[in-house]
Amino acid sequence: MTKKTLLALTISAALVPAFYVSAAETDTTSGATEAAAAQDSSTATKGVRFRSGPQRHARGVAFGRGHSGHSINVSHASSAIANIPMDATTSSITLFGELDAGIKLHKTKGKSATVELTSGNWYWTSWGIKGVEDIGNGNAVIFTLQQAFRLNNGESIATNHSTSSSGGFNNQAFLGLQGHWGRLTFGRQGGLSSGDGDYSMLGGSAIGTGMSVIGDLQGVFYLTGWQNNSIAYRTQEWNGLQFTAMYSNGISSDTDKWSKNSHYYGLGMTYDVGNFNSNLMYEIEDHKGNTTKIDKTNIITAGASYDFGSFTLYGAYQYTQHATRMPNYNQFPVNASSGASTSASATSGASAASSYTKGANQNAASISVATPLWGGNLMLQLNGVKGKIKDDGTKYSAWSVGSAYTYPLSKRTLLYGGVAYGNAYKALDGSDLDGYTAVVGMATSF
Repeated sequence: MTKKTLLALTISAALVPAFYVSAAETDTTSGATEAAAAQDSSTATKGVRFRSGPQRHARGVAFGRGHSGHSINVSHASSAIANIPMDATTSSITLFGELDAGIKLHKTKGKSATVELTSGNWYWTSWGIKGVEDIGNGNAVIFTLQQAFRLNNGESIATNHSTSSSGGFNNQAFLGLQGHWGRLTFGRQGGLSSGDGDYSMLGGSAIGTGMSVIGDLQGVFYLTGWQNNSIAYRTQEWNGLQFTAMYSNGISSDTDKWSKNSHYYGLGMTYDVGNFNSNLMYEIEDHKGNTTKIDKTNIITAGASYDFGSFTLYGAYQYTQHATRMPNYNQFPVNASSGASTSASATSGASAASSYTKGANQNAASISVATPLWGGNLMLQLNGVKGKIKDDGTKYSAWSVGSAYTYPLSKRTLLYGGVAYGNAYKALDGSDLDGYTAVVGMATSF
């Protein structure tokens, strides 16, 4: 079997459940973890009507019970934030957070293996404050301030592809209103396909964006980032159907006139009925803030999952047109032989080389399964991506297989481990997606 044939089978296999199964939001954890999430939401107030995002960028998922009784994937701390009901009748201020520490072995093709103490493999390591104030008639003022940091050295973490930042609240920071009519918030918020924060809708995956870049969605999908200067609105859920819209007036900054700020637009929907869950979203990054004119990036993402009882099957698919980077923020090569690179960074607003104005078109897909095992939960995932840089015809592709296992020590603490292997070709050859990784660790929340 050739490499091209193997990649084609990977993508083809993942396309089927993306259309027939449903979006990333069914239970694969133990009752202990579920109880923790349920406790978090119940302490805020009763009558949960608001659905949180499945997971955060490059992090794993915790699992909690949705308002309809079936299970949904949510970042553990995010579940406590987002499950402030839209018909809140109490006022409260809550301190929340999650800590994650592990040891990771990583080997990239052509490079030496590294072993490091890492933070944030399954949960984000972060802390924050959330608040709700009842203002009558089922309406409430809400806010969230959240800071991510590295547990091994205390250093703060900035954006998806930056290393550190001195910013006070570099994750979510928003203020808004909610009620029977929905939720409206303003501030810094994760894009719909980011895997970050309350408004993420990224699903169709057992591992999500957790454990390791090799073997998860970040290694094949084009993920949107944190959106500064953003406005987000989410409806109440009607018979399993819910809509979300987001707009950023300036992904990095909105101090210039409108035509010179980079904007983000997102529109998505979820439909959940019984054991079937699904999501679909369409996003645009217009790159108007770049000094070089760059074609708009268009992103269509779909996910699905179905809980068969003894196991849950997941599928996800994404098509990206005029992508400004390859998966996991790998930059475009100047040419195939030099190894040098450049990029138009959608989240930072950086300028691109004049030779790269059309970006890349790519197709990516994932298929995965999760099942209870020995008191914990086992997850297996297969991913594939194939793309072409439109300006010079350079091609790239990658496939990977990932595994993860979580075991609850208590309602709030779990042990985790994972192994992943991937091969990358052409423009991605020798990148961080070409090799293997293994990680073990522990995570807890408060």
